[in-house]
Amino acid sequence: MIRLKKAKITEKEKARRNNIFIWTVFVIAINLLQILFENWTTSLIAMVGTIYALYRIVVYENPKNRLSQKYYDWKGNKLNK
Repeated sequence: MIRLKKAKITEKEKARRNNIFIWTVFVIAINLLQILFENWTTSLIAMVGTIYALYRIVVYENPKNRLSQKYYDWKGNKLNK
């Protein structure tokens, strides 16, 4: 059996992973509501909520994305925090 070394995870990375988990649970919950109550309003809410959650995960909270307002200014320069 091969044993892999576990890398230490920083507090910042733990917070990022927890945030992704929360957005995942949010998407699952609103899509479950869409399945239970099939009408156009729940479909619209599920679609908008899913798109917003993907935006938060992929664009806003991604430190490697230059479009991230959390890590870069409007010119694409890194913020000094």
